[in-house]
Order: sequence, then C-alpha cells, then structure tokens
Amino acid sequence: MNLAKDELIDLKTKSLLKMDFDSKTLGEFWSSLREVYPLLVKRAMAAIIPFATVYLCEAGFSTLVTIKTKHRNRLNVEHDIRVALSKTIPQFNLLIKEKQQQPSH
Repeated sequence: MNLAKDELIDLKTKSLLKMDFDSKTLGEFWSSLREVYPLLVKRAMAAIIPFATVYLCEAGFSTLVTIKTKHRNRLNVEHDIRVALSKTIPQFNLLIKEKQQQPSH
C-alpha cells in the first residue's frame, strides 16, 4: 500500500504525464506506464476494465440495481457484480464430483 502511495505521489509531480493523460485514452495512458508504475497500473486497470464500454457500464449499473434491493443491501457488492457480469458458465458437475455426500442422520 505504501509503495502505491509513493508511485502516486511521483506520478502527480510529473507534468509531462499530464499532457500524455490529456492526449491518450485511459487504456493507452495506463498501458504506457506499466513499466514505471506497476502497482498503480494494476489498480487503475482493475477499475477501468470492467467498464470499458458504454454497454458494459450500463450492464454493470443494471446488475447493481438488481443486486442492491431492500432485502439485500450489502455494502460491498464487487464480487456479486463480477459473478453476475461474467460470461463463464459454472461447471456444477465438476464441483459436485469433488464433494463427498453427507448422509442425514
């Protein structure tokens, strides 16, 4: 955490990077800094990638509205949204095979 703060402070002091930020897309800007600021780039990409397009942003908001109801209002819904927006199909058969059945007493 402390190294990321140091990287952020260093990034803020470089005026040349401000011009790069204004002239490039977010993805291009952060990709160009991958070598110099690896921790910041990792955090920035984690925030940018889920909402790379308008469609994904709308889908994310719609999913959030569905998840955050009166009866289900957890503060942190990051994992729920990730699962809801994922196109990966769960392989329940593999999960069931790995578990041992527990008979009732």
